[in-house]
Amino acid sequence: MATPRRFYSLFVTIFILATVPASAAGGAEHISELAGGWHLVRTPNPNGGADAISIIHPADTSRSDLDLAGLMIRCGETSAEVIIVILPAMPFSTRPHVAFGKSGTKTQFEATVAPPGTAVLLPRDATTLVNGPWQALDDLSIRIDFGQSTIRGVVKLAGLQAAFKELQSICAAH
Repeated sequence: MATPRRFYSLFVTIFILATVPASAAGGAEHISELAGGWHLVRTPNPNGGADAISIIHPADTSRSDLDLAGLMIRCGETSAEVIIVILPAMPFSTRPHVAFGKSGTKTQFEATVAPPGTAVLLPRDATTLVNGPWQALDDLSIRIDFGQSTIRGVVKLAGLQAAFKELQSICAAH
């Protein structure tokens, strides 16, 4: 019999896939398994525009709050965008504070909330972390503060370098 953690892990993966940008409202998703548990997701735009393309990795459920679904890096209009996917939807006016790393080595950002309200979009500066310091990490510690609430967790980064390289090559071709 499956454990509650397994059901949660499956739910989180489905939830992340469901939060692919707004173009996911129609059309079939194409999902490819990448190294380290990363997934490449391509969702056709039902209006005939560019596909929504992202790499995703669910949070480590044994070391994360249940409200942290995972990490998504997607093709943006001009560069890749880093998004933390959470389970409680927040108002778009919320400006969560996001910290990566541990005390003494923290990197902090003020983020915005993107549709559907469960996507915490980091500023462009965060993309330099993906192609730089995060490449050497096994795990990424995440802390999101908004209002009186905090969400904490960990996303495993094994395979990030190859997954991000794949994403960049696809984004460049679009």
